[in-house]
Amino acid sequence: MRTFLCAILLLVSINLSAQKSKPDTVIKRDTINLRGYIYDNMRKPIRHIGIQSTNTWMEAPSWHVGAMTDTTGYFELKGAKFNDTLTFEESVLYNAVPVYNKGSRYMIIYLASLPPIDITAQNPIAITAVRKHKKVTPIFNVTYSTANIDKFSFQAPPKFEGGNGHFTELIKQQLHYPPKAIDNNIEGTVTVAFQVERDGFPVNFKVLKGIGYGCEEVLINIIKSLPHWRPAIENGRPVAVPQTVSVEFKLTDK
Repeated sequence: MRTFLCAILLLVSINLSAQKSKPDTVIKRDTINLRGYIYDNMRKPIRHIGIQSTNTWMEAPSWHVGAMTDTTGYFELKGAKFNDTLTFEESVLYNAVPVYNKGSRYMIIYLASLPPIDITAQNPIAITAVRKHKKVTPIFNVTYSTANIDKFSFQAPPKFEGGNGHFTELIKQQLHYPPKAIDNNIEGTVTVAFQVERDGFPVNFKVLKGIGYGCEEVLINIIKSLPHWRPAIENGRPVAVPQTVSVEFKLTDK
């Protein structure tokens, strides 16, 4: 009996020792919480549309991390990948093409509306009737002349003074990584939209992708401080045209 008890105690001791020596399993995943809004091409919120990450739930690997927009178009993906391809559920109203996100924690996404479906595309409806009068083909006399050509009828996109390449170089020279973002180990892509007015002033700034901690503000302030643009020209007249600028904030180990 004493020998049996000693054997049991020995087995229990070996089992406890093995459990203590077994290291804990640590899983590291580079994830972010991504929030933002989804609009259509008329800037109206797209309600109740599903959006999902390529990342999967740890508890259920067959399910992807996803979210649904609310009535304002707002969504929040908790646990998305840092570099991620976002997909949307199939829709009969919108062209739900995938969107790539590179580290942004805030995004405004626009989905283009699908063109209306032509039900009669394959078999057009034909309505006929008997003509009562003879068909007359109009005759025109064409006279060619270069004197009446409107020399101002041309199209041109907005252009920064010195060229758009000069615009990006000035941003590179003046843009500095916000210390608050460095302290909090924040990196990712920031995309800012603005409108070049008919007088060349950049106005109506909006953050399309953001990572916070002052990164969007420093980019907007630099764009506002730069020289004016040449406005876009359409049919010989200046028009207001939207522009976007993207900057990748990236931290290095050395």
